[in-house]
Amino acid sequence: MRKLITGLVSAGLLVAFAGASYAQSRHVQHRQPGQYTNSPSVITDAQRWQNERAYERGDYYEHDSNDFPVGTKGWFDQKDSEGGDR
Repeated sequence: MRKLITGLVSAGLLVAFAGASYAQSRHVQHRQPGQYTNSPSVITDAQRWQNERAYERGDYYEHDSNDFPVGTKGWFDQKDSEGGDR
């Protein structure tokens, strides 16, 4: 009788843990490679220099320090306004 009860309790625990594990893995959504919320912008050197020239003329320019050539006046001013480290 003791073996029967031990066997039933063991089987019950095994089924309970297996069910909980299956339910937990079903509700987790994994992000697929390449499925990001913000994709990094790809900007060329020519576009960076065009942005710097627009800044110098006072025209519209992108207000992101990554869109300026590093070390230019626009880059330094933008870094200061962003409050970031140079």
